[in-house]
Amino acid sequence: MKKDFNHSILIVDDEEKIGKALERLIKKTGARSFYASSATQALDFIQKSEDPLSMILSDQRMPGMEGTVFLEKARSITPDTVRFLITGYADIDSISDAVNRGAVHRFITKPWDNDDLLEMIKSGLQYYELVIENQNLFALAKKQNIRLYNLSQELKQKASVHKRVIVRKEKQIVQLKRRLAKGIDEADFFEQIEKLLDEKQMIEKDRIVLCYRAVIKDFFLKFKDLAARNGFFMPTETEQNHKV
Repeated sequence: MKKDFNHSILIVDDEEKIGKALERLIKKTGARSFYASSATQALDFIQKSEDPLSMILSDQRMPGMEGTVFLEKARSITPDTVRFLITGYADIDSISDAVNRGAVHRFITKPWDNDDLLEMIKSGLQYYELVIENQNLFALAKKQNIRLYNLSQELKQKASVHKRVIVRKEKQIVQLKRRLAKGIDEADFFEQIEKLLDEKQMIEKDRIVLCYRAVIKDFFLKFKDLAARNGFFMPTETEQNHKV
């Protein structure tokens, strides 16, 4: 048995001396024990108890209610509790149906051997521990599955948002490229240069025209040389003046 389990065992027997004997035996397991002298008293105890019961040890022949009937009622209240029925040899046939229905996990015949009964009780408590641990693991797995599902949904939602952001940014980039291309096509570089020179006071306005003429002349000479190499000849300045 594990130390982190606080086991509680309910003893149900109309003979107090048997109840006391079972309490002494249970004390060796380290579990707490409670005693009820009747099935009615035991059912009332189970319904009012705030702590779970690990095991019930019930006698079969009790006034007012037989052990098999009591344990079946107890199962409906606390289904995980291990249920042992103490009975005589003469009652074995009558309790077989209760065992088959699951109302009784195990029956103990009178008179019992204390060592054997102690091992049976320990085995029953270990079985209860496995049942509770399996339930805890199932609950934990269910909780983790819910968390994973919620995380998956959250990631999907974030991915969808990021995708929309990326699509929007890509559209903005395309629009910016178009605006830049349009701006270059429509740009008046001479006006921009003139404005820059004027703002920085780098050159006087009346000399800007001379700069333009120098740039145009340089371009004309280069174009004239290119035309000549391709078999075209540009008119000279004298020819142009003569025509004028």
